[in-house]
Amino acid sequence: MARSIARKAAMQLLYERLSGGDADHDSLELVYEQLSKERPEGSGVLNPSDDERAYISEVLSGVEEHQQELDQSIESHSTGSWSLQRVPHVDLSILRLAAYEMFHRSDVPDNVAISEALNLSNQYSEPKSTRYINGVLGAMEREKNEDK
Repeated sequence: MARSIARKAAMQLLYERLSGGDADHDSLELVYEQLSKERPEGSGVLNPSDDERAYISEVLSGVEEHQQELDQSIESHSTGSWSLQRVPHVDLSILRLAAYEMFHRSDVPDNVAISEALNLSNQYSEPKSTRYINGVLGAMEREKNEDK
């Protein structure tokens, strides 16, 4: 459960960065405050653990470091004429996060990265976006497995 919460926070910070924000320590605290409000009454305030902070930091720096590679893979696996400029920022943030986990995090199985991306999409995006994200990530996974 803690990784899912950290993943939500990472996605929101990727979105903030994509939209011109800093995605700094203060942003992380605000994201966790907002995530606390989504919990059932009486569940308490969420505070990122050291492991969650490390994961989020690694995702943010990893996506930034590998962004060109991730974006090329996302665009090449997109159906039709979907350029990255047409992809809504929230969907692109989810795709970058999942692609980063699939290709650069050996501790995250591909099926978990895809499943979590679809959960994020169901929560933060449009139904048609969930189908698009599933298609792109599924194509990326198939190609990755063919290369083995």
